[in-house]
Amino acid sequence: MSGRKVTASGRQRNRLWYAIAAAGVIALISAAIVLYAVFRESQLPGGTADVCFVDVGQGDCTFISACGKNILIDCGGEDAYDAVSRFLSSRGSERLDLLIMTHPHSDHMGCMYRIAENFGTDAFIMPDTGELTPALPQYDRLMETLENRGVPVSCAEPGTVIELGKGCRLEIAAPVGDYEEMNDYSAVLRFVFGNVRFLITGDIERKAEEDILASGADIRAEVIKVPHHGSGTSGLKRFIQAVSPEYAVISAGAGNEHGHPHENVVETYRNCGADIYRTDMNGTIVFTTDGASISVKTEG
Repeated sequence: MSGRKVTASGRQRNRLWYAIAAAGVIALISAAIVLYAVFRESQLPGGTADVCFVDVGQGDCTFISACGKNILIDCGGEDAYDAVSRFLSSRGSERLDLLIMTHPHSDHMGCMYRIAENFGTDAFIMPDTGELTPALPQYDRLMETLENRGVPVSCAEPGTVIELGKGCRLEIAAPVGDYEEMNDYSAVLRFVFGNVRFLITGDIERKAEEDILASGADIRAEVIKVPHHGSGTSGLKRFIQAVSPEYAVISAGAGNEHGHPHENVVETYRNCGADIYRTDMNGTIVFTTDGASISVKTEG
């Protein structure tokens, strides 16, 4: 049997070629890593964004300041106006670019008519709740104020994307179905700033959580505003796992009559790896991000 004889010098040449090839592969990988890092950096909006969960007692209020825009989502009850007004003024927000009502329950929109009257807004978004819309004087006055001031009113439609600037947007994920409970009609919004995401969930309950999962919406977020003040009517483990939050914020009033947040819900979020912040314990909670990292401080 004949065969090719490999000499010592041939083996050395082979080892040399292998070393050159390996070095080339390493160089390509290193270049790819550098290019990816540059690409990721180029996608960052520039500057920072603040997402503030304002302490309004037993209610919800979220303020977003990013890309030169001021957005208010919910505002607590009617007695929360002074607290919200002081907060907006402390942020230098004399007018809102966008005002959003997740759903027309008084603990989410009780003082919104006063905010519309005294601060004003360029646009307004709310879900279409049809016959479930309650007969609240605060709601009627809000609608009247918006109409008198010529503010455009839009329905929260899933799939809508509002571009706020480079790498900065607001996405609407829900409502996605027809419901018997007002809470499930809550507008669910995801604020995206670079590579950091915040999910604002109103008061959705388990039926809406299931429907959002079934819709295939991308709800991954580093920070979630826990649905329905941490009530046991929400908090599906599958939903929380789909979000995969690093931080979970619960907006609830100290010693509230509903017992919010319910301990089993808090424990589920904690077991899913989220750090818990609560307005009833921490006061107003402020997240600041540059699109890559997050810092958090409390103003209680």
